[in-house]
Amino acid sequence: MYSTEAEAGSSKGADPQAAVEEESVEAPEPEPELPPLGPEYIPVLSLSELPKGTRKQVTVDNKEVMLFWYRKELRAIEAKSTAEAFYSEGFLNAKFTQDYGIVCPTTASVFSIVDGSILDWYPSNPVLRQLTPKDTCRPIEVYDVQERGGVLHVNPAGSLEDWQPESGLRSDFTMPGAVGTAKGGSDTSVENNNVYGVEPKMYIEGTDPDASPNLEEEATTSAVKNVSPATLVAGIVAVGIVAVAGTGVCVFYQNWVGLAVFWLLGISAVGYTAQTLTNFGADDSTNRM
Repeated sequence: MYSTEAEAGSSKGADPQAAVEEESVEAPEPEPELPPLGPEYIPVLSLSELPKGTRKQVTVDNKEVMLFWYRKELRAIEAKSTAEAFYSEGFLNAKFTQDYGIVCPTTASVFSIVDGSILDWYPSNPVLRQLTPKDTCRPIEVYDVQERGGVLHVNPAGSLEDWQPESGLRSDFTMPGAVGTAKGGSDTSVENNNVYGVEPKMYIEGTDPDASPNLEEEATTSAVKNVSPATLVAGIVAVGIVAVAGTGVCVFYQNWVGLAVFWLLGISAVGYTAQTLTNFGADDSTNRM
């Protein structure tokens, strides 16, 4: 009987307002389902592979794309600055600005991560800013990135799909995903859209600059063909015997002047013999009058 009265008293002392509030709490509404993406969106990685504060570089439709978080928003841009050389580190460790910009690691130029435009061109180098105007560099490409089912999708048709240069200073820009093969010479760098676009031709003097060098054939020169292995071995052995014997005699008699003369004559004789056997330098253009 005592326990029953205690239970009744506790039920009477309960706050009726709290009970009403508990009854009024509703389950959170589920997030609306996003529409499916079109076939132009390509899955690149899972959302778990890109924690906030990290960056990832992926290849989409032959384009190098960097995905990252900026102010709790997913963004995707061209992975390399168009103001620096092709074989550079790109934007993976670049700094962001407070006004939606990213800083080129090489030139300190600032590009917009919203539309790819150049926000600040060579801010710390006024000389290069005058020598290479901003119009000699194209904007970086910005891509749309969407998340569906924990997977990140990128549309490779970026912001430069219909882009055209505004000025006539330069028109031969290489667009993302269209990297060509260079043959060397001015304006034929692998990117062909940066201020370091000079790749000089390299060739062996006396050969055709436009011909592809055959390194194996060049290595086997006519000079080497003139010497047989037997002659080479016999010559090395003979030189070794004469050098040891002559040095020993001079040292035994402590004739240091004779030792110096012996080595001078010996080296000259070896050099003359080698030149005669190999015919080295006979076809050198510098020896022709």
